[in-house]
Amino acid sequence: RRSGASTSESCLPGVLKTRLSQIRKRFGSISVVSAHRPGARINGSGKPSYHGSCRAVDFVPPSGKYKAVTLWLYGNHEGGVGTYTCMNHIHLDNGPNVRWSKCR
Repeated sequence: RRSGASTSESCLPGVLKTRLSQIRKRFGSISVVSAHRPGARINGSGKPSYHGSCRAVDFVPPSGKYKAVTLWLYGNHEGGVGTYTCMNHIHLDNGPNVRWSKCR
């Protein structure tokens, strides 16, 4: 984790808290990797990241359920969903309804 980074979900908007709760109920325990990262920037572009304003969360889904969680989010989350298979985590934010994948 970067300095100043937090795994606390307390500052996340309600829609992201709800989504994480739904994932836990449907698929099992998750591990939050990163939520609020003050001053965070998007790698490559330098633009402000949703993590900087606590509008994004990265988490590791339950073992063996990465694809199932991703597909469920694609159909049920109106916001950003990013997959980082090489780090085994999924990114969620409450920004535009965009999908991306890194590390393939």
